[in-house]
Formats: sequence, structure tokens, C-alpha cells
Amino acid sequence: RFARCCNPVPGDSIVGYITRGRGVSVHREDCPNIAAIMGEDEGRQVDVSWDMGNSTSYPVEIEMEASDGPGLLTGVMNAVLEMKAHVSAVNARTGRNRTALISMTVEINDVAHMNNVIGRLKRLQGVQNVHRARPS
Repeated sequence: RFARCCNPVPGDSIVGYITRGRGVSVHREDCPNIAAIMGEDEGRQVDVSWDMGNSTSYPVEIEMEASDGPGLLTGVMNAVLEMKAHVSAVNARTGRNRTALISMTVEINDVAHMNNVIGRLKRLQGVQNVHRARPS
């Protein structure tokens, strides 16, 4: 089972942790939660690897900042669709100085696909920053 705190995707460096009663939980190596857990009980760590032949999609949290204006969200959704990805959740709000703050869950295939989506979003007019959300 994939940890929801860090949402690992194929291409990420991962580590497995044997949970109590729920099998193995797979985390990104840079996940702060797994670092804290492993400090307590290193004996429950297991080596895991990706099945690169799998065609499953994986949720990734992407955050972006852009100058707010008419059609911004439409442009963002069209760009994601153009990259053959699916948005399963979105939260958009306008902050100070008319800066739009957009957080979305995008279903992607692997790290390369995610990087292509992020690259495409960065090319939209008025976009100031786009990045994968940090693990919580």
C-alpha cells in the first residue's frame, strides 16, 4: 500500500515499512514520516522496487502560484489534459496582490510524466511557480 503522506510514484526512490496489521507501507525516501518512524524501529524496513511494467496511475499533489485573471483555471485544466493527465481534485483561491494559489491532485504515470506536466504548467502565461507538494 502506498503512503498517502508522500504519494510515491514510479521513479521516486522508495522504502518499505512493515506496519502493524496492514502489511507493507511504501514511502518516498525523503518522506519526513518514514524518517521519524525508521529512527524508532529500523528492523521493520524492507527493500522495495517499482514494477515498471504496471500501467496504473498515481496521485501527485501539485501546487502553483500565478497572476490571477480570466481563464487562468481553464488554461491550467487544459494544459493538464493536453499532457494526458487527469485532475482528481483542485483547490484554487486568490491571495494577496491577485496571486492565484492552486493546489491540485493529478493522476500521473511516473516521475517523467509528472515532470512533463509541471513543465507544461510553468509555460502558462502569468505562472510564477509550480512544484510537487512536499510530503506532509
